[in-house]
Amino acid sequence: MAVVSQLEDGLQMHKTGLSVRLRKVPTPLGGLALGIASLGAVWALVLPGFAEWFKLSSALVASLLVLAIMLKFLSNPDLFREDLAHPVVSSVMPTCAMASMVIAQSLLSVAPVFAKGLWLLAVVAHLLLFIGFTVHRFIDFHLHHMVPSWFVPPVGIIVAAVSSAGMGHEKLVFTLFVFGLCCYFIKLPVMLYRLIFREAIPDAALPTFAIMAAPASLSLAGYLSITNQPNYLLVAVLLPLAIFMTSLVYVAFVRLLRLPFSPGYAAFTFPMVIGATALFKLADILNQQGYQKVCDLINNLAGFELLVATVIVFYVALRYLWFYFSPRHS
Repeated sequence: MAVVSQLEDGLQMHKTGLSVRLRKVPTPLGGLALGIASLGAVWALVLPGFAEWFKLSSALVASLLVLAIMLKFLSNPDLFREDLAHPVVSSVMPTCAMASMVIAQSLLSVAPVFAKGLWLLAVVAHLLLFIGFTVHRFIDFHLHHMVPSWFVPPVGIIVAAVSSAGMGHEKLVFTLFVFGLCCYFIKLPVMLYRLIFREAIPDAALPTFAIMAAPASLSLAGYLSITNQPNYLLVAVLLPLAIFMTSLVYVAFVRLLRLPFSPGYAAFTFPMVIGATALFKLADILNQQGYQKVCDLINNLAGFELLVATVIVFYVALRYLWFYFSPRHS
């Protein structure tokens, strides 16, 4: 009996130790997972001969990061409630679901049944997190709490459209795209007012400014993922907006990259990747429709954005590794 008791105590201590370690996993890590999975997907577009390798390797890395966050919340439910109530952290929680959608798309060719189930589960998870975020923000709304990551819960669902090829549920995907697009156009003027005329974003939340580059590009990429005959009026609205917002964040990086490292650095990754993704998708459609000169121009710009996105994703990943595994933090 004494031996059994000692074994039980040892197991309990092991569980407690693991739980403590998992508590340290930063919730914004989901943004890095999303950036890595999406980077693999866009390189698969550029180099189709290596498409499977890019998709599967990036999906594997992103899956490990998402799994770490899921285990954190499963072993520490109190942290889930705390994060959901936080005005900034709650807004980036859906990035785990968004990453899972992209991972599912990457796995579709090797495990179609699993991938379709994962994709649908991720869509449902995103919608539930969006509802949780909205309820908490209605209960405790302050305009100065608003930061660019607030675009993630309502507009981030458009990742469902970007990753929808082969998943089915076309009507659901179209509805989610329209919902996300409408949310973007409604929230954008409010966000611009808050950023220009109200208090400056505190340094702790300042990395979220990079997310300003994402919604227009995500909307464009989502739209081009669900149609081969785009309405060029909508493209003419989204394309300049996407390029302008991405350029604005490029300029902001002069300040943002000088900030001390924080988990919020993950916000730098996906906005850069989705900008390149949208441009490559547009160039492909323009090429199919015979607009070769415009296609070449867009392709060159897309190549530049992809280069920047690749550098940023690797830089942020290395900063994460250095910060959490360097001797002073071990």
